[in-house]
This record gives sequence, C-alpha cells and structure tokens, in this order.
Amino acid sequence: MHIAAVGFEVERVTEPIVNDRADRVYLLTRSEHDAAASFVAEVERRLNAASWPVEVRVVRTDIWDVFGALAVYRQIFESERRLDRHEDGVVPMKVNVSTGTKITAIAGTLACMLWKGEPYYVRVSQAWYSDRSPKVRAVNDVIREVDPVGVYELRQPGPDLVAVLEALQRRGGTLRKHELIRELGLDRAGESGQPSSPQAQHGRLRRRLEPLERRWGFVRIDVGGPRGRVHLTEQGRVALVLFGSATISP
Repeated sequence: MHIAAVGFEVERVTEPIVNDRADRVYLLTRSEHDAAASFVAEVERRLNAASWPVEVRVVRTDIWDVFGALAVYRQIFESERRLDRHEDGVVPMKVNVSTGTKITAIAGTLACMLWKGEPYYVRVSQAWYSDRSPKVRAVNDVIREVDPVGVYELRQPGPDLVAVLEALQRRGGTLRKHELIRELGLDRAGESGQPSSPQAQHGRLRRRLEPLERRWGFVRIDVGGPRGRVHLTEQGRVALVLFGSATISP
C-alpha cells in the first residue's frame, strides 16, 4: 500500500508502486483543474494498465497547506487502521516523500514517524518539464534509485494533555488558568465528595501545562501564577490535527 502526492512527475510516482506490486494506492493532488491534472491522469492510466489489479484512490487537498496535508495523511492512515503503530500484524504504509510539494513531503514524513509508515525518496538522473508549460511526455523522469528514509518514532502527548489543547481550541485559543480549570473539569469533587482546594486545582493544571509548554511548545503562558493566560501556539494547532480526538472527514 502506497501514498504519493503527484506534482509534475510520472515515473517518480509509478515505478516504486509497480516494482512493489502494490494493491492499493492513494494519490494526493490539489484539484481537478490543477496544472498537474494531466500528470495525475497519466499516473492513473499507467497504474490501471498494470498486470495485476491496483486500486487507485485520488484524494484532493490543498497540497500547499500544512494543516490540510496533515489532516489528509491522518485520514488515510486512520481509514487503513494504521494509527496504532504497535498493533500486531500492521503492514507499514509506504509513503513517497520525493513527489508533490515540500509541504506534502513534510506531512508524509511526520505521518510515518507517528503511525508506522515507511517513507522513501526516489532519486532521478534526468527529468524533463517546463515550469511554465508542464507537459506529460513518454518519459518524464529517469529513475536512478529508491532510497528508504530513516525516521524515528515521534512520541505523542497523552490524552490528558491533548484535552488541554482541545479545550483551548473550543474557547478561541486563549483562556485564563481558572477558566481552563473549569473547562477541563479539574474543579470537580474528588472521590471523597469534597471539592478540591484552589491550590490543588492549580497544581493539577500545572502538571499538564508544564510539559505542553516546556517540552512540546504547544502552549504559551504569558503571566505566572493563577491569573495567567494560556495560549494555544501554532505548533499546538498542528498537534491537534495530528493527535486530536475529532473525526476527520474525507
């Protein structure tokens, strides 16, 4: 199973898929009217002409938007039940990180780090196309070799930390600490039935905020103490696309 974003390339997309005899392929592209539409059509044609059945799924997204690209990769891995990288019997998804845009390459590499994918880079010795008038040719790229890309496992924040990010997003990205405590339910009574003290509530919140700010950079706190405001950072918004509990629509 392969995923490849398609730009102005054909062999760079098709050869690794054909050599691997993949049974299902996801092609990422921008829209039906994109300048690379003819290249997507040619990739589909060549894959459909393979001597074995290849299921080709074209997924349209904004290949220049990091949030959109990350969401699409997560959607694909999720639909193929690849989100648990430690689950027994999971076959790694192979991801071409040499085609499409830099954004799709970065998103594909991150997806592999998170969900047990195998990124690869297709090196070419020659390529032909004009930036001003890209045109499909009989031979578009001369493939030199396909190199696996080594990645390490990216640790995910726990559900209690993700809940903080989701609470901030629900309330516009910024909350005072006491508001965040209420939003997370940290002010509720404990097992004894007695409400916890304000000091205990802020202690519980601090244990969540410290790793989010110092280790991950997903939040920013502008003032110390209980009156401080907590802000969701740009990295935190990306984290929500990767780790958030909301279902991603196709």
